[in-house]
Amino acid sequence: MQNQDWAQMQQALRDIDFPADKDAILAHVLEYTSDSGVVKLARTLPPEIYRNMSELRSSVRLDPSVEEGTTSWQRAAQARSHNKRVASYLRAVPDTHLS
Repeated sequence: MQNQDWAQMQQALRDIDFPADKDAILAHVLEYTSDSGVVKLARTLPPEIYRNMSELRSSVRLDPSVEEGTTSWQRAAQARSHNKRVASYLRAVPDTHLS
């Protein structure tokens, strides 16, 4: 899960000196963790110079539906929605519970 990877990446980068470029960040991550999700997340960063953790976070793409707490069945229902003009994670979550 990407959001957990981000939390682990923050832990790996807790003592990095900013500003830092992508290569320095990747080297630091590789030094402190071997978790494949964290390393993948670091490799997907745009080649920029980051001044602080906030700038780094804004470059990390996370799944917004996970942050909102929607379940897998809710995400599937959103994807099946007929409103294709709106991103699937922004679509209304249909109530599929049986009463």
